[in-house]
Amino acid sequence: EGAGVGVGGGSLLGKDANTPGLVVYTLFSAPDKILLQESHPVPAGFESLLGLSVPSLYVCKKAAAAEGAGVCFSITMRDFLGMEDVDPGTKGALLSFNFHLATNDMDEAFKAVKMIKNPQVWENMAHMCIKSKRLDVAEMCLGNMGHVRGARAVRDASEEPELDARVATVAVHLGLTEEAEQLYVHCERYDLLNRLYQAMGRWDEAIAVASKHDRIHLKTTHYNHAKHLESVGDVKAAIRAYEESGNRATEVPRLLFERGQLDDLEQYVVRASDPKLTKWWARYCESVGEFDKALRAYQAANDCLSLVRVYCAQGDFQVAAEIVEDSNDPAAAFHLARTFEAQDATAEAVRFFAVAGRHGHAARLARNTGMDAELMNLALQSPPEMMLDSAQYFQERGQPEKAVTLYHKAGNVKRAMELCFTAQLFEPLATLVESIGSDSNADPELLAKCAKYFMDHQQYAKSVDLFIKGKQYDHALQMTLDHDVQITEDMAEAMTPPKGEEGGMTDEARKELLLKVAKVCKQQGSYHLACKKYTQAGDKVRAMKSLLKSGDTEKIIFFAGVSRNRDIYVMSANYLQTLDWHNDAEIMKSIINFYTKARAVESLAGFYESCAQIEIDEYRDYEKALGALRESLKHLQKGRMEDKEERTDSLNVRIDMVERFVQARKLIKDDPGEMVRICSGILADPNVDANEQESSIRVGDVFALLIEYWYAQGNLQQAYQLIEQMGDRGIVIAPYLDGEMVDTIYREMGIETGAPQRGGGGG
Repeated sequence: EGAGVGVGGGSLLGKDANTPGLVVYTLFSAPDKILLQESHPVPAGFESLLGLSVPSLYVCKKAAAAEGAGVCFSITMRDFLGMEDVDPGTKGALLSFNFHLATNDMDEAFKAVKMIKNPQVWENMAHMCIKSKRLDVAEMCLGNMGHVRGARAVRDASEEPELDARVATVAVHLGLTEEAEQLYVHCERYDLLNRLYQAMGRWDEAIAVASKHDRIHLKTTHYNHAKHLESVGDVKAAIRAYEESGNRATEVPRLLFERGQLDDLEQYVVRASDPKLTKWWARYCESVGEFDKALRAYQAANDCLSLVRVYCAQGDFQVAAEIVEDSNDPAAAFHLARTFEAQDATAEAVRFFAVAGRHGHAARLARNTGMDAELMNLALQSPPEMMLDSAQYFQERGQPEKAVTLYHKAGNVKRAMELCFTAQLFEPLATLVESIGSDSNADPELLAKCAKYFMDHQQYAKSVDLFIKGKQYDHALQMTLDHDVQITEDMAEAMTPPKGEEGGMTDEARKELLLKVAKVCKQQGSYHLACKKYTQAGDKVRAMKSLLKSGDTEKIIFFAGVSRNRDIYVMSANYLQTLDWHNDAEIMKSIINFYTKARAVESLAGFYESCAQIEIDEYRDYEKALGALRESLKHLQKGRMEDKEERTDSLNVRIDMVERFVQARKLIKDDPGEMVRICSGILADPNVDANEQESSIRVGDVFALLIEYWYAQGNLQQAYQLIEQMGDRGIVIAPYLDGEMVDTIYREMGIETGAPQRGGGGG
């Protein structure tokens, strides 16, 4: 091993980075590497390193030569401070210890120094351990020094989680406060740094650290500072510190009181305007008999209770009562009431107990003194126990109405009702029944008893409600029928047991009950409610029948859409056909949709036939009618009815007839002769008669087409003959022909108008 030196400006070690001037670094030369041993800042004025001879560094100061002094000076190395005169053996042991410490070879480091007995040397090595943060070695050094507190500090510091904090704790016991400060800052343990500054008496620095980094201990720091200032006799500064710590209400009075500065204390209390401090001063004045000062202080602190207490102690009850009435302070009112009670001023005591909100005390006092008029009002505002006691009192005094009210208010409904039955109190009983009717946990026997009471007094609706609450559903339903009591939705829901409830009705019993409820609702005309109950019972067909009776088209369409039941689809479609479906596209679409989903091809075919007939009868739109008839034929051919062939043939005939007439109407411009031929053939067809049920066309429309054509051609004779034929067939002319045109034809033919307006049939 060997030792060497290096000179730098402080850039190699962080701790000397900001050190001005010359810094010397000592190094150990190991076989495989160079190890840094220590840095040594050189005092200002020295210019360079001349040499090294442990334990000294030799430096040059040329400026000293000009003054006639030498230029070479020695500086003791950091690790050998205080050990400049040790013997060579100890010096070598220390160098070996430092080297092995740098290489982390602890066994060899211990061997190197185990024979040393000088405590100064062990202290120096402990300092080295602080720099290298080797607490295990430091503990050995402290033991050899006989430094008991330092050795214990090593063990106690093991509880700290940060290494730097543990090292700093030991450094403090070795007097290395500067190193300890740096370590606490490095590991950000500002709480420990704050305690260190306090222990060193550096209060300004402690407060600065607490204000910036350790605010949780800021008030504690101010308090400790105040204690220190108090110990050195700086009263004013101590008071300011106690104020900063938030303890002025207790510590400042103690401080001034202990020093006998009562005048200063009074002035301080007045200036502070602190209610807590003012109350303390008032209690002190009261304790020494200075009641005027005490009252003023209590007044300043707005302590109504203490004011009333002092005035009562002085016998000034009028002022005490005025304070209570002005402040409405419950505690003050209670104290005054107890004072009046002690003096047997019962009325005043009751009044102020009520002001204090202690109605139980007021009721107790009123009951004991026979103040029945005040007792009822007070008991109603008292706790339940006092209500029950007061109710018992009224019952014994023969005032059952008041007793019933209090029993009810206190929650003893059963006893209240028994008293109503005993005393025949019908109006209070009605009120009680209404209240228990809303209680899901009411006693079934009590409910039945109340229901019977209402039955006896013909209050059937209330009786039904109570039977339902008591789960006597059959009795309730029978009463609705016998006495025409309308079932409301709330009543129906109350008679609907939860599904699958443990310990409840079986599924079969629940279904049977729902069917009964639905049947009664239907009989009463509550079709929506009946539909709901039938649905809950799983009988969707009956539910739809009830809904159909309601006439609620929107809900009927919705219910049918979600039911997925063939019979319901057909019922819904049949109902919708009774409406004005031709003028409502949505209804028409729903009819077709429902028949299609139900696969009711026969009904669907019939619906399309109806569509065709309406197009002919109402709108004379034979093109649309033809399309509807063809749709009808398409669906009819899918059916399996017995008379399928006969109905298909009949429908084909009607389609052929409509097709011919539609073709004739299209040819009126392009080929009028063919149009006349087709229309004449239709009129001559034996299947076309006045009823027009088989032909699907109105004969009057055929005549009208021909008459209008001949009129337009100026062949009035032919037009007149056709009009006469219409009359012969019993067809009323007015719906088909323009009246002015008919008048013109008859006038030209020399016939009076009105003569041909005959015929008894429609056409």
